[in-house]
Amino acid sequence: MSTFPCSTSTIRRRMPALAVLAVGGLLATACGGGDAIEDVQDAVESVVDEVTSTTTGGTSTASAPTTTVAEGFEEPAHRMPLTGEPLDSADEIPDRPALAVKMPNNSQAMPQTGLNESDIVFEEIINDRITRFAAVFHSQGSDPVGPIRSGRAQDIDLLSSLNSPLFAWSGGNAGVTRLVDSSSLVSLSYVGGYGKSYFRRDGRGGSPHNLFSDTDTLWSHAPEDFEVPTPIFPYLRPGETIEGDKASILEVTMDSIDVRWEYDAATSRYLRWQDGEEHMSELTGQVWTDNVVVMFMNYVSGVVDARSPEAQSVGSGPLLVFSGGTVRAGVWSRPDNTAPFTLATDESGAEPIRLEPGRTWVELPRNDPANVQYVS
Repeated sequence: MSTFPCSTSTIRRRMPALAVLAVGGLLATACGGGDAIEDVQDAVESVVDEVTSTTTGGTSTASAPTTTVAEGFEEPAHRMPLTGEPLDSADEIPDRPALAVKMPNNSQAMPQTGLNESDIVFEEIINDRITRFAAVFHSQGSDPVGPIRSGRAQDIDLLSSLNSPLFAWSGGNAGVTRLVDSSSLVSLSYVGGYGKSYFRRDGRGGSPHNLFSDTDTLWSHAPEDFEVPTPIFPYLRPGETIEGDKASILEVTMDSIDVRWEYDAATSRYLRWQDGEEHMSELTGQVWTDNVVVMFMNYVSGVVDARSPEAQSVGSGPLLVFSGGTVRAGVWSRPDNTAPFTLATDESGAEPIRLEPGRTWVELPRNDPANVQYVS
């Protein structure tokens, strides 16, 4: 696997008392390439030992976050696949495939609709050093949803673990279209002959920023042999609680996009800011999530367009999980693009890092420790 050259630049502080994640050793190891990270267990243990938080009196070394288990807990018999919510019966799981909708993240396209209704959102870096969202729906839907924009080759590896998901996109160049059509993704492309059957223009923002649909319409075109998604992340079991380092504010640099998440203890949610302003959705207020998962990615030049970066989401890399106002460090890994993501304290995967049941936002920054900072 090709690698992205790691930076050794000094971490830039953009806010007072902002703590720096001491992940330099882990990230440097991850930049060695290959499908596995050499000596990653030692690197992760070093990261956990060296995570720091800035206090009034200076910098203090934080203890490793842990998960405690109440006596007599049991794994629920049924969960909502992509949120981990415990269910009484499998009949409560919607009988439909996962649906991934590509949404732009630029000023002409905002505010988006559907970000607060999706189970999982992946934020990926694309060309022009901006980001684009892959919003994944299953437990609930959104009407409308959008704007909807073009896909990238990196979407294939990122989304293939969702059991042949529907892929709603405005289309792409011939090379990307060929790759998507030959993948397990079920292409619902505006330029692929579906046009008015799936999509509508609403006039807001002007083309190409005004293409919308709704999830029921998109789901209605699922193939007869569709599969319900299976979980791609591990979740806390009833009785488990997270103990460890507090982290109330998180900042992630996504090339030209500065992302900020603030934990609201009253609602147990993370609220999103972007470039210094509240990130608002069109219908449901400020963008929020229950978990923020940061998976550091090696980006390489695109196989179709060298100007388009591609996140290498097969293999392994450094990981930070923000849940319930805490942060835990570890490793993400997957052997191929159909496998779920393993989130664990080390490369062995023996001790999973579990998420709070609920909605999850996945940030995919470049593999550089300067790109993530937090305060307790």
